[in-house]
Amino acid sequence: MKKPTFTVGFFLTKIYRTRTIKLNSSMKPYTYLIKHKPTGKVYYGFRSANKVNPEQDLWKKYFTSSPAVKTLIEETGSESFDVEIRKTFDSQEQAVAWESKVLRRCKVLANDKWINQNIAGYVIPTEESNKKISDYWKGKSKTEEQKQKISEAQKGSKRPWSAKNLPKDTSGKNNGMYGKTQSKETRNKISEANKGRPAHNKGKPMSEEQKKKLRDAMIGRKIDPEIIARRLEKQRGQKREKRYCPHCDKHIAVGWYDRHGDNCKEKR
Repeated sequence: MKKPTFTVGFFLTKIYRTRTIKLNSSMKPYTYLIKHKPTGKVYYGFRSANKVNPEQDLWKKYFTSSPAVKTLIEETGSESFDVEIRKTFDSQEQAVAWESKVLRRCKVLANDKWINQNIAGYVIPTEESNKKISDYWKGKSKTEEQKQKISEAQKGSKRPWSAKNLPKDTSGKNNGMYGKTQSKETRNKISEANKGRPAHNKGKPMSEEQKKKLRDAMIGRKIDPEIIARRLEKQRGQKREKRYCPHCDKHIAVGWYDRHGDNCKEKR
């Protein structure tokens, strides 16, 4: 096989597998942005297999590789799009890297405005695709070989969330939630998910060792005044339900009544 030759200037040499392809210097990889005027949705992509310059290629010979865009073209026509060439590159690798950077920066997978359904091969699973996968595996058990492969893949340092890779001390700045607050929507979701679930330690008495640890941890501990003020503000104006304890002749808040009634210290 003849060795590939390299030329400088008007022609660039590109080696692909065992073939040498000479590309015109105007045939550069490029990124582009298209907008579907009726819906306002946009698509950002790159093209590297063009055999003419970008201006003669995009929307004349090439109409993106997106099935969603092609569907829109069939429905409303190619003239319903605004098309723009954004940037040209010297190599395919540069174009791919730039496209990925732009798509991640714009958070296209989390925004319905974008037609893009993947970034560098990461595809958004749809309800339909998830159902197909679920239906395929229903009633099928994994072989011992498959189980072994899954087990090996999950072992050790490959899992950043495994116990070996997590910090031993997760307090303060080592905690993943340090300096962050959960939104009201997140708190509501957690609350709804936990409703009706019994506490993990319900009905299990604490050992003397556990009691001692809690007691030692609370000795000398002072609650932040800001937390106290926040609690007071939240409770201001609220009327708590109370129950009467006949043993100590007091009306006790429902949340504290477990220490009264039959458990009251004044019971005789």
